[in-house]
Amino acid sequence: MSILKASPLHKLVILVASLGFLAGMTALATPGEAREIQWCSRDSKRGTVCMYHTEQQCRAAISGRGGTCVRRRV
Repeated sequence: MSILKASPLHKLVILVASLGFLAGMTALATPGEAREIQWCSRDSKRGTVCMYHTEQQCRAAISGRGGTCVRRRV
């Protein structure tokens, strides 16, 4: 059966299933990355920047320019 010759109900079911799949994939795509970012650097020039997965990454980023590393509050 071709989708072009499918009944309106069949087309609706396919559309709803596709939208559900896309919504589910979108919901799964971002939170994992957000949870992994746990460290923020703070300095007077850049302010607070939260983009570090480990304290060591944060300390390396502020090395030589000053500032502090703080654990991100969720």
